[in-house]
This record gives sequence, C-alpha cells and structure tokens, in this order.
Amino acid sequence: MQKTLVVLNPMAGHGAAMKNFPQVEQALRDAGMAFDVAHTRAALHAVQLAWDAPSQGYERIIAVGGDGIAHEVVNGLLRASNEGETIALGIVPLGTGNDFIKSIPPALSPGQTRDDWKLAIPRVTSPNTMLVDVGKISVDAPTPGVPHPQYFTNGTDVGFGALVAKAIRGIPLTGMAAYLLAVMQVLADYGLPRIKLTIDDSEVLELNTTLTAVTNGRCFGASFWLTPMADITDGELNVIIANALGRVGILRIIPLLMNGTHLNHPAVSFKKARKVVIESSEPLIMEADGEMPFQHARRMEIEILPKRLRVMV
Repeated sequence: MQKTLVVLNPMAGHGAAMKNFPQVEQALRDAGMAFDVAHTRAALHAVQLAWDAPSQGYERIIAVGGDGIAHEVVNGLLRASNEGETIALGIVPLGTGNDFIKSIPPALSPGQTRDDWKLAIPRVTSPNTMLVDVGKISVDAPTPGVPHPQYFTNGTDVGFGALVAKAIRGIPLTGMAAYLLAVMQVLADYGLPRIKLTIDDSEVLELNTTLTAVTNGRCFGASFWLTPMADITDGELNVIIANALGRVGILRIIPLLMNGTHLNHPAVSFKKARKVVIESSEPLIMEADGEMPFQHARRMEIEILPKRLRVMV
C-alpha cells in the first residue's frame, strides 16, 4: 500500500474542514486506507509539508480544505520534484470555493459541483491517477518569505478578480454568497489597471482592463465559469481579457460568467498561449488560486508546465 499523508487546513471553509475532519478520517479508514495526518499551523506550512513529503517516503498527499491548501501543496510538490512529475495529489473539498477540483477529469460544466466531500472519497482512495498541467508565475519583485516562483493549478489574474479575492478574506461566509458579497464591496471602490500584455513573445496589447486572467482550470469564485472550455491536460494557458467596464457593465456580465456564456461579450476576448507577460507601471494586485502571493510586482511572467502534477482520479 502506498504511503499517504493527509494534510488538513483546519481553518478552511471558516472551520468547516476541522468540523468535518473526524468524518473524513473515518470514511478514509472505512475505505481501507492507512495514512498519517498533518494539520497546518500557519500560512505556507503546507508548502513545507509537501516539499518534505517525497523524501520521507510518501507517495500520495491528500489535501483537506479548499483551493488555498491545494495551492500550497502543489507549490511544495513542484519544488520537491524540481518541476518534474510529482507524487499524487488528492483533494477532499471543504473550502470556500473548491474550484480546481471541478476541472479534474471528468471535468464539470457550468452549474455542476463537487463541493460534497463525500464524493471525493472514492477518488482519493482509488489507485487511479493522471498527469495534469500546472502554471508557473515569476515576478520582478517577490514578496519576502513567499516561495518564488509560484505555481498554480487553477489560474492567476489582475484587476477585478484579484480585488475580489483580496476582499473575500474578510468575509465570514463560504461559497457563492461570500463571492457575491466581495463583488459588492469591490464595486464600491475599484480602479482599472493599465497593463501591457505580451502573448507568446509576439502579440502585444496595451489596455485598461477590468480583468485579465491567465488560467489552467475552468471555474473561479465557486460559480464563475471564467474559462469553461479549459482543459488541464492540453499544455496551453487560457487568456481572458476584459476591457474597461463600469459598475453597470460588471453587474451585467456577472450572470454571463456564472453560465460560462461571456465569451461572446463585446468587451471580452479569449486567446490560447504557452507564455504570457503582464506589465504595469504601478504595482499589480494579483491573485493565484485565490491566494495573494505577491503585492509589489510590476511584471509577471506566466508559463505552462505540461503534465507535471499527478492527481488522483
């Protein structure tokens, strides 16, 4: 039997992960799995746990929580493997958004969810795995104490989405309710960054943008299907560019984002790429998988690492 480490973020889902963890443990044991457990004690602790895991003989890691704990574990695993193929990652979703798990094959479509942690037990106790892509972010001004570069499973963005990701940290709700409240807060006071966007070293755009996102996965913010056609095994990044929109324009496009039907909106364009550079004269507020790793960067270089992350399916 493969040696397995279960990593729990007790704060995920505003305590939902900790509350449900005894049932998760029992379900894993009932399925015949033997495992060790590690609770994260602080931000970035899971990075170190995952970084150390392969050298300690672990062949599988199960992250219990949301996209934040998965993001940290992936950052540790990619460092442990020197950006080669990782050991297997499984996810038991008990976080606020639970977005990346929606893109793991068989991928879901708008309106579908995998938020019920019980549905994850057969996946994380199965021997079946597959390799999926990972994004990599390098910046000109890393934050002290934050691992650099950063790796992401789901996506990174600048503009409105990053502001919402920042706002949601102070909201004691989960799921769609949390994200909609964060949207309302950001709408009260937001600005549009001006960026220079370079795609695959050839196409250059300069614009004021409501949101520019570079994604690997399909769903963001619990129910916003930003790139519903994304395939985490195709070796490409998805680039969504939304030109400047006012408050009314943003409110009108939100239902389209929830249905994944925004790609025909006149303010939105979509591209595929293997490398994207985002630059600005001012520090960019950016997020990666809902986390805020860099606060002072003016230049982000994003690339795809094809089929590096092994996931349990």
